[in-house]
Amino acid sequence: MILVIGGAYQGKLDYVKETYGLTDEDVFTCEEGSTAVGFDEKVVDHFERYVLALIKAGQVPERAVGMQLRANRYKGRIIICDDISQGVVPMDATERAWREGVGRTMVRLAGQADKVVRVFCGIPEVVKDETAKEEPVKKTDGLEAVFASEANGAVKPETAKTPEKPAEEIKPADKPHGIGGRGQGAQPRTPFGLPGANPFENYNFGEEGGLTPEEQFRANFEKMKKERAAAKAKAKAEQEAKEKKEE
Repeated sequence: MILVIGGAYQGKLDYVKETYGLTDEDVFTCEEGSTAVGFDEKVVDHFERYVLALIKAGQVPERAVGMQLRANRYKGRIIICDDISQGVVPMDATERAWREGVGRTMVRLAGQADKVVRVFCGIPEVVKDETAKEEPVKKTDGLEAVFASEANGAVKPETAKTPEKPAEEIKPADKPHGIGGRGQGAQPRTPFGLPGANPFENYNFGEEGGLTPEEQFRANFEKMKKERAAAKAKAKAEQEAKEKKEE
């Protein structure tokens, strides 16, 4: 069995007829208010109408479909159903039950289906595919070719593994970085938090005078602290001198 789902007017029936070489004579369309299903045809369209008819007849769609599945009524068939689970929850109790019934019924059908396809804007997306076949089915092969693997015991081919690409070497940036992501053109910051030259260009981070890198770093840090304190003191003195002058 093949289950084809999707929104209304998304091209589900056209996809089925073109893919499996079927005509309108191969399609049974469920009528509103009718609990009849044509299992003699290869395609059952608008299955959601059948679910609504079962609900209005006082039946539980999930149970009814479950009994039909156990009786193999859906074997070799293509079931097309509109997805009505999207959108706002209906106010009407019957419509809410219909929405739930279609969802639960599709779960049962999808669990037993050999293939599940969702069609959106005429584009098919295979959700499930357990059909064991040696070659992809051509649209001229007809529906029988889809299930031919059950008779000849074909083995599903293994999917070729895509070779992994080697990791690209990360090259260091050509420019110094300040605030912002790497390569985003951020300006470096001075020890006072202002844009300007690189604050570390006048400091040595290598071994010098017998100091280890850690000891040299601490020395550079203390030197920076002293320069910052001196700058603050100078700014304070200038501010005090300015205030005295204004007095």
